[in-house]
Order: sequence, then structure tokens, then C-alpha cells
Amino acid sequence: MRILSLIALAILTLIFTSSSVAQSAKTAGDSSKMSTTTPATTVDDEAFTAYQRVTKDMKPPKATKSPDPDYPQIPADAEPRGVVVMLIGIDAKGHVALVHVLRASNDAFQQSAESTVKSWRFTPAKKDGRAVPVQVTVEMRFQK
Repeated sequence: MRILSLIALAILTLIFTSSSVAQSAKTAGDSSKMSTTTPATTVDDEAFTAYQRVTKDMKPPKATKSPDPDYPQIPADAEPRGVVVMLIGIDAKGHVALVHVLRASNDAFQQSAESTVKSWRFTPAKKDGRAVPVQVTVEMRFQK
């Protein structure tokens, strides 16, 4: 429950700063960031063309359900820390409709991050008072 409060606080911070990154506080095992800035890597997936980038004249999406990912089973000799960066499309109903992994340090972390972010829910982004589909970048960190 504490992580939900921290994520909500991070998104409120985003609302008050035009081009900053909303970040949840780190827990013992995981941390997540959500950014509405231009992703470091662009996606050629045409499905994302229907999802706008969040701009100054929009109210950004706000997480209402964002559980932490489960730490996956990895081999004992594997690096216990990892990062997954994803571009997600949030539809006008606040559901995560598209997920594109931009970078993942380990396939096991990628699978956990993808399945978790698909369960997230948001209040939709709004432009001129109407709900609009948007794309945001999410970074999940894993640490044992």
C-alpha cells in the first residue's frame, strides 16, 4: 500500500513540473519510474502512433493500481539486479493496451516486468477535458 502512495505522489510531482520524471520510491526489491518525456529509443511499432506523448497542455495519467513486479527465478550465478525499460500505451479508459520493451538486462526480468505492467490501471490522461490515449516510458529495477 505504501508503494501506491509513493507512486501517486510521484505522479503528482509530474503534474507540477512540465518535463520531469515521475518516480516512485525504491523498495527493498523493486523500483519503478514513469516518464512522459521522449523515450531514449523510438519505437517503429505503428500501433503507438495512436498514442500521443504527454504534453504541457495535458493532464497526465495517474496510477490507480500499480503492483510491484515479482522477483523472478534466476540462476544462482546470474546477476541479481536488473533493469527493464518499456514504452507503454495507456488507452482512454486507463488500461495498458500496448507494451514494447526498449531494453532488458535479463529475459526473466523482462517477463516479470511485462506481465506486471499489463495489470496496471490509470485514470486516463486528459486533453481539453477529454480522455486521450498516451504513451509513457516505464523503467523497472529489480534487486535481490
